[in-house]
Amino acid sequence: MKCPFCQKEINDSSKFCPECGKKLQSDTISENSRLQNTEVSDDKEPASGLKSTAETAGNFQKDADFETERKEEFSQRNNDPELNAVIKKLDNMNIMQIVCLVSFFIPVVNLLGQILLLVIVIMSLGLSVRVSSVLRRFRYYEYARISEGIKTKCAVILLSSILMAVAAIIMLIGVGRQSVTLMVGGYAVCFVMSLVATVLEIYCFLRLYTIMNVMDSIAHNREHPKKPGAGLVICIPIVFVLLIFTLSGIAAVIGLPIVIQHMKNCIFTEILMEAHNVKRQAAICAHEYNYTDFAGICDNTSEAAEGFGWKLRSPRDYAAEYVDSIEVTSTNAEDSDSGYPEIKVTVNAKDSYFPDPDPKITYVGIAINDDIRWRLDPRETTVIIDIQSPWSVWDIR
Repeated sequence: MKCPFCQKEINDSSKFCPECGKKLQSDTISENSRLQNTEVSDDKEPASGLKSTAETAGNFQKDADFETERKEEFSQRNNDPELNAVIKKLDNMNIMQIVCLVSFFIPVVNLLGQILLLVIVIMSLGLSVRVSSVLRRFRYYEYARISEGIKTKCAVILLSSILMAVAAIIMLIGVGRQSVTLMVGGYAVCFVMSLVATVLEIYCFLRLYTIMNVMDSIAHNREHPKKPGAGLVICIPIVFVLLIFTLSGIAAVIGLPIVIQHMKNCIFTEILMEAHNVKRQAAICAHEYNYTDFAGICDNTSEAAEGFGWKLRSPRDYAAEYVDSIEVTSTNAEDSDSGYPEIKVTVNAKDSYFPDPDPKITYVGIAINDDIRWRLDPRETTVIIDIQSPWSVWDIR
């Protein structure tokens, strides 16, 4: 601008002229600025102002039309019955999944959680198809493929749950039959299928939140969120699996030795009780013959034998759950290894519980001073009676 007093060029924001030192009034500055702006604007084409005004009006009309269209689209989406029905079902399934996951960590209740999981899986097979249809109708094809993938994973969960139930039945049969092989095999299959079902359940749970966010964005006409990356979806199930594996491993290390040792104790107790009953009958037989001359009499290998207060049945008549047969033989002093009359009781165990092809326990009763002294014959005994380690599962199958 120019100073009105000395006509020198000065800064527009100056309050005093640096040349003449006169004070510049604000209205003078404003008038000068106005005159200069008028001169500049006079040099321009008059049509530019009209053009700018027309462009502003046009842009305003476009914004108004876009806003009207957006409101109409929002109203249409908000009143879509299929969209609202799918969102409601997704909300219900979300609550069911949370209850199901929490129940897995509660003893006894986790059985109900398995039933609830089956209900969720069966519901998901049909719901995923409806969700995919709605997403494709609104042109969210990427999320529609995610929904279809959930359907496939739900089918795998259903199959693994069926296999888990079969493995649990096999495990119970193994416990009932005192079979370590069936019990451990059933537990292993049950554990693996449980991990598969749990990992896929967590994966579907995470993807469910993605689908719910997209459906909510469609209903409220918002920008749809980005789906979680594959790394996040994979890492969370892996961490969960490691946690379950650690807890299950601790439970197995503590519980399995106790169960195996209990099974071995039961088997050997049953076998020794059967042997004890026969040894008692053989001792009464030896007493009847004054502990001297009972060779061939206290014997059931040819046929059953009995006397006053005692009876030795045929070997196969002693068959039981773990015993195949019990044989009793007797010798006089001149034919025995010890030089005394002997009675030998051999319990033949069933080979289905032992790895040895001919499992048996042999007791030798030596008649000394009107008494029978029993001892275990290590030469003819093939079954280990006193097992120190409960993990020695090769002794019992």
